[in-house]
Amino acid sequence: MPYEKLLAYNIKDVVGEICLVDASILISYIIDNKHANIHDIIESSAELFFKEGTLTYGHGAEVNFEWGKAPAVILDMEFIHSAATVFFKLVLHGYYVGVQIQRILLSTKTGDSEQDLKCFEEALANARIKPVTSIL
Repeated sequence: MPYEKLLAYNIKDVVGEICLVDASILISYIIDNKHANIHDIIESSAELFFKEGTLTYGHGAEVNFEWGKAPAVILDMEFIHSAATVFFKLVLHGYYVGVQIQRILLSTKTGDSEQDLKCFEEALANARIKPVTSIL
């Protein structure tokens, strides 16, 4: 949970940019398997905040429809840095946005949870064009 909270905090401005895209367009790209278009949306949303290639689309997406509720868009995402690689899902719903980490690979895992989290925070800060203030 602390890793997800830290990741979500650091990508909130990118998520804000993604949410500016008309949901029906994003959903149509997912349904039609237009992954290059989705990649372009993610790349253009991240380019103002992250160094090139560090926050990318993982070429997997789905839409969950539930009768009477807003659809949920789920995007496979990757954070790639020399110190850490994270595979996660970005969930965009009508009422909330969430991050669900699938796997974290740290280049130097110490076994100390606080130190490992600090290493992850430093990797996120280093990947950003302009770092956000720390939440730890």
